[in-house]
Amino acid sequence: MIQSKQHLTIQFILNIMSLSKSDKIRLLIFIQALIAMLGSLYYSNFGDPIENLQVGAFWIYGFGFDPCLLCIWARILMYPIVPISLIGFLKKAKDVHHYILPLAIPGLILEIYHYTLQKSSFESPFECTGANPCAALSVDYFGFITIPFLCGTAFIIILILCYFLKKQSKYST
Repeated sequence: MIQSKQHLTIQFILNIMSLSKSDKIRLLIFIQALIAMLGSLYYSNFGDPIENLQVGAFWIYGFGFDPCLLCIWARILMYPIVPISLIGFLKKAKDVHHYILPLAIPGLILEIYHYTLQKSSFESPFECTGANPCAALSVDYFGFITIPFLCGTAFIIILILCYFLKKQSKYST
């Protein structure tokens, strides 16, 4: 049984290694978007993973953060990238970046604005509730890593991968 699991793991790694560069990039876009989506769902259902680990329980349901209005908009822009990139990977779509960019570019702009709102003192024109203001710092690792920072980083990685995918598809045609 152990040998068969090791065989499957080796076969899986060999299958990934045999993918073309474009397929690897499409797979990385999917993985990055999936991690961002699952991360946002974790924060809203379970709260801060670092604090949860400090108390010895990673899956403490009910301590999650309510997403603010800007976080909801970021999710609206990030979540569709997961199925779009998965379909693009499975169908080997050379132009999948054309469908991802219209979501990732405004997503990055939104997250830059949201992060600036958190780290500066100007008022938000959005109707954020008093109980859940958009400038609230639910998470602030090392004094600069916040939830909008994490989401913005995911958008940046996706945009960079889209750039490489576009460049790679020019060479392969």
